[in-house]
Parts: sequence; structure tokens; C-alpha cells
Amino acid sequence: MRLNISGIQGRKGASFEVQRDLSGDFLKALPEVEKVLGPISVEMKVTNTGEAFLVAGSFSVDVELRCSRCLEPVRTRLEAACEEEFLKTPEYGVEEDLLEEQYVVEGDELDASGLIQESLLVSVPMKVVCSPDCPGLCPKCGAALAEGTCSCSTADIDIRLAPLSKLLELSPPAETPERRKDNGSTKEKTFQG
Repeated sequence: MRLNISGIQGRKGASFEVQRDLSGDFLKALPEVEKVLGPISVEMKVTNTGEAFLVAGSFSVDVELRCSRCLEPVRTRLEAACEEEFLKTPEYGVEEDLLEEQYVVEGDELDASGLIQESLLVSVPMKVVCSPDCPGLCPKCGAALAEGTCSCSTADIDIRLAPLSKLLELSPPAETPERRKDNGSTKEKTFQG
């Protein structure tokens, strides 16, 4: 989204507001997003601060995500806000500053597309659940547990330790009792006073 700033250049403190609907096609590339259900609603204010242009805005878009437990579709609204300076010329200073992305004005325009995209990408939740008590899927057969129980056994075995149970089956039973204090351990020490 390119914004023409020629009307506020050279006028410190001058500002203008923008309200637009933009395409959210870039969100379709995310594996978490199943569908983009509408345009991105953008509200921005651009202010000339003298040395830079301050862009403050809020963005929202309706999307369909997948529940991370049961994989059912979940409709939600992604909302984000930003406040960023667009510099008139790039600044080169400390080494840490070089690693940060700088937004720079291009002639009489500034391109806010990257800012909008970054803000919305950060707002995508890491784990989406359709409800806090969603039981998810059966780890053995994949049946949706919200629809009812499956016929799989429900032994309480930690799946991370399951391969160790095979070692117990393969090892022969112990023939001699373990040596302990009561079985004549050689490391037993007694103190007599």
C-alpha cells in the first residue's frame, strides 16, 4: 500500500488519515491459515515529525484457521496495530542498528505494505484451539474424540517411554538377588564405639 505524502512534506506536525480495504492473499501462504474470509481493513495515520514520518495504524482481517488439537476449522479475526517511523534517509550508526529493518521514504511516497504484512503475521496465534477443553484426536487411530470415544486401548503409557518397554520384554529375568545391606553387601560399614 503506497501512500502519497507530498501534501505534508515540509510541514512539521501535519498529518492525514487513511482507511482502506486491502487484499489478504499473502496470508494464504501460511500453513496455519486455511482461508482468508475477507479483505484487510486498514486504518492509518501518517504524521510529519520533522525528521521522519510516523505511521500509526490498526489492521484486522477475518480468517479460517485449523484447531491444533482436532484439526477442525476455526473462524477468527486477526488484529494488529503498529507505530513505525519512515525515515527520510537511511541512518547508519551502531552495529545493532544495521540489523534492524529501517523503513525509508521513497520520493513523495512511502510503502506501508511490508509494515502491514509484518504486523498481521505476528498476530497469527501459534496454537489455535476450537475450545479450551477440546480433546483432540486419538493418537492411535486418529478418531475425533469430541464425537465419542474410539475402540483403542487407553493404557496410560507415556509414548516417549514406550520403546523402553520393549527392552523389558527382551531382557531375561534376574536370577540372583540384588546385593544390598541385608544381602551381605561388601560396602557395608559399621562403627563400633
